[in-house]
Amino acid sequence: MNPLNTWYINFLFFLTGNERPLCALSIRYGAARYALHAAVQPCCVPCSAWPLAHHFAFRSLCRQLIHVCNRTLASCNMDPLSVVASIIAVLQLSAKVLASLNDVKDASKDRAHCAIETSNLYGILTNLRSRLEEGGSSQPWYTAVRALAVENGPLDQFKQALETLQVKMTNGGRLNKAGEALMWKFKKEEVASILGRMEHLKTLVEIALQMDHFKLSQAIRDDTNIIRTHVPVIQSRVEKVQQDQDSTNHRRLLEWISATEYPAQQSDIIKRRQEGTGQWFLDAPEVSRWLSEAKGTLFCPGIPGAGKTMVAAIAINHLLVAAQNNSHGVAYVYCNYKAQAEQDASSMLAAILKQLVQGRPSTVESVERLHKQHADRGTKPSPDEIYSALRDVLAHYSTVHIVIDALDECRNSNGTRTQFLTKIRDLQAEQDVCIMATSRFIPEIVDVFREALTLEVRANREDVKRFVAGQIYRLPGCIQRSPALQEIVQENIVEAVDGFF
Repeated sequence: MNPLNTWYINFLFFLTGNERPLCALSIRYGAARYALHAAVQPCCVPCSAWPLAHHFAFRSLCRQLIHVCNRTLASCNMDPLSVVASIIAVLQLSAKVLASLNDVKDASKDRAHCAIETSNLYGILTNLRSRLEEGGSSQPWYTAVRALAVENGPLDQFKQALETLQVKMTNGGRLNKAGEALMWKFKKEEVASILGRMEHLKTLVEIALQMDHFKLSQAIRDDTNIIRTHVPVIQSRVEKVQQDQDSTNHRRLLEWISATEYPAQQSDIIKRRQEGTGQWFLDAPEVSRWLSEAKGTLFCPGIPGAGKTMVAAIAINHLLVAAQNNSHGVAYVYCNYKAQAEQDASSMLAAILKQLVQGRPSTVESVERLHKQHADRGTKPSPDEIYSALRDVLAHYSTVHIVIDALDECRNSNGTRTQFLTKIRDLQAEQDVCIMATSRFIPEIVDVFREALTLEVRANREDVKRFVAGQIYRLPGCIQRSPALQEIVQENIVEAVDGFF
């Protein structure tokens, strides 16, 4: 056998030998640490006395074992108050979990079982706390009990089990809204894991209360082996629960800041697009320039029915596809004269904020701050507050493109349109924000964009022909069977629309 492997096995036997009493634990680990420190100093150990001393792998292994010894010694020398404090922390958490378990709606047998086991453990942990406060820390029994409170030890495992219960019943540890019932959301295997942890700790504490320090040390050693198996599973389940709760809270925050569903509207418009239409717009020099320059502005006016909304949707779709990473943000607003009452400056700015936070979930703190300021009072953020949040979010993007469709349908009798455009252009002045807007030929809107790149939207002949070709199946059978008649129909319709679509 390799001499390094032989030494390692013998050393582990020295540390873990079953014959030693627990009261000698610190002496044994202290001596081991001293020897290991000497071993990693080759100059202190003659090669003839210990050939392994100059072995690189040996010295590396010694350093790792020193770390193990340090952690074990720290546990052995734990202040008596620390053990009691650990028990008190678990007792406080147990009380909270018991209260939640009693409030759970649609209670099941699993819920009742968890409540009973938690209550039982609460009682015997209280007894153990009293015994510790009465006894002396020099007693062998106390030395054994210390092992209950080591990192990832039995008390830690029970605490994790309680936290799993608390997280899943109280929305990630957050208080439910008034009137919102707690629900039991656990699977059978999750309950089995939690109850298993409780049963292990109950057994250990009962042994401790019997003052049998040798039996307790043996039980803790056996339990530690089980812990190594279950810790990753329990931890992953807790993390999964927390992720689910974070995702739910994230969606609720975004719904609070803006209830608009512009992405759904975008999908609906793009579904109606005839394949190949709108390519003339994407190929236009004005669009290419707008896409390539920083802080660019593109104004796309057109007569009613020219297809401005479809052009806006095509531009948005192109931007979303082109955005290969989340450093490029895309946001858009579809103005609608039927929703003028709801589309004020705050709501449109909030819709843009919502979309940009969806693109970079890590920026959700900006919305959380607004929520804390307004949710309890039942108020909504002002345009200035949303503007400030937008500035913070934009700082996490390299470039942001904002598309505004049908700007003429945004009312201006109360200054909404002017206020909205002013805020957007102020953002553009500070960050790399590119703006595209469509509108009818409204003089005051045209004047606002007088210095911007301008591309008029008109029904393109090829787009109209493609659209008509896609609708041939609706025409009488005689036309469907005759390519010549189809060509005549297409040409006549193209001439008749004259810029409309």
